[in-house]
Amino acid sequence: MRTRRSLRKTLAAGIVAVALTGCSATSADTDTQPSSAPTAKAIPAKDGPGVTADAVTVVDNYYFEGTAAVDKAVFDAYNTAGGIAGRKLVRADQPKINVSPTATQAEQDQATCLAYKQLRDKVFAVVNDVVGSVKLNACLNKQGTVVQTQSGNIIDSRMSRDAPFTVGPATLTNKRLATAWPALLRSTGYLKDTSKVAVVSDGDADNDKVATSTFLPELKKVVGSAPQHFTFNTSSNDPKAIQSQALSIALKLKQSGVDRVVFFGSGSLGPIALAGDKQGLKAQYAWPYSGVPAGNGITPAIQASLTGYAWGLTDLGVPVDTQKKMLASNPAAAKCLSILTKAHLDLAQNASPALRLCDALNLLKQAVEGSGSKFVNAQAFMAGVEKLDTFDSVTTFRSGFGPGRHDGALALRKSEYTPSCKCFRYSGSDLPIAK
Repeated sequence: MRTRRSLRKTLAAGIVAVALTGCSATSADTDTQPSSAPTAKAIPAKDGPGVTADAVTVVDNYYFEGTAAVDKAVFDAYNTAGGIAGRKLVRADQPKINVSPTATQAEQDQATCLAYKQLRDKVFAVVNDVVGSVKLNACLNKQGTVVQTQSGNIIDSRMSRDAPFTVGPATLTNKRLATAWPALLRSTGYLKDTSKVAVVSDGDADNDKVATSTFLPELKKVVGSAPQHFTFNTSSNDPKAIQSQALSIALKLKQSGVDRVVFFGSGSLGPIALAGDKQGLKAQYAWPYSGVPAGNGITPAIQASLTGYAWGLTDLGVPVDTQKKMLASNPAAAKCLSILTKAHLDLAQNASPALRLCDALNLLKQAVEGSGSKFVNAQAFMAGVEKLDTFDSVTTFRSGFGPGRHDGALALRKSEYTPSCKCFRYSGSDLPIAK
């Protein structure tokens, strides 16, 4: 059920600890009609799919051959500690998706949902999902399967409405980001009184819509004038088309005298920054992740022009030593990493998948057992999630939920390029995001 990933996934390869990805919903999600997915209010007096009297079946969507030992160690440790609601956790393989290589996104979504439905034991929860489309998650939710999104993602603003059993402890809706970010850009000094600001959104239908309806008006309140807005289609598979787009936008930015460029969405800012450098654009960039590592033409000078605003406890471009220090003070992370130590698994190689999985299973366990219901189903899970005002996530600075709000990130943190380490380091304190 993996869909389009941004360039961040590729660039982040090899980062130790929690390497976060950024994905946006697909263009198949442009409709605004409500989904027929059930509401998360009433808790049925029956168990959900993949749930028996003694087992709960879970698919780890991040699982691949190289993480088999990690998944086994983590699942064994949780089962030794009692599993979930007295039931053993069982890991199921992802189903095989029968779909044509030329299938549309809607056809891929339908085939994926059908494949999960036809699993012999069915599935209660899909964890470490890379967000994908609202329609796909709504389809899975409709058949009673819970979806937990992978940390660090921007979520389509309609996800909680149309896919009510989809949740992420370290995710943020584009709507909440659009509402909070402009004031935070001002408070951290990114926006000067003399700044001429432009916004570049990533071409995703919902991100572009939220940029226009929410982000630009909020930014106008902060800077006093209407920022220019450009759409950069980051989903193109044609490198030449990407480069051509980026050069065209960078030239227009230069001609307009822009000195602050704010990128909105999940796609990669890298091509815009590269094009700006080629066009002689003297601007500072801000984007909703920590930074862009060197390579692929990204020079130290370009890196120094970027200011990141991330909500991941560890994120793209942040050095391993910083990640280790932040994780050392997190009891949930320490407990998870101790599972690897006891299983004699190398921490450097296996910390990332283990922490992702522990975060997901911790949320699953706390929500189900805190729901107040003796039944394990999607409605009970979400009732428990909405009671978690705070959640001790290992993948974000602060996490918590509430009625109707299923994206858990509660704080951003600024990150800046540091020449001494040629890397991005977090600076300042947490920047709270309103629930």
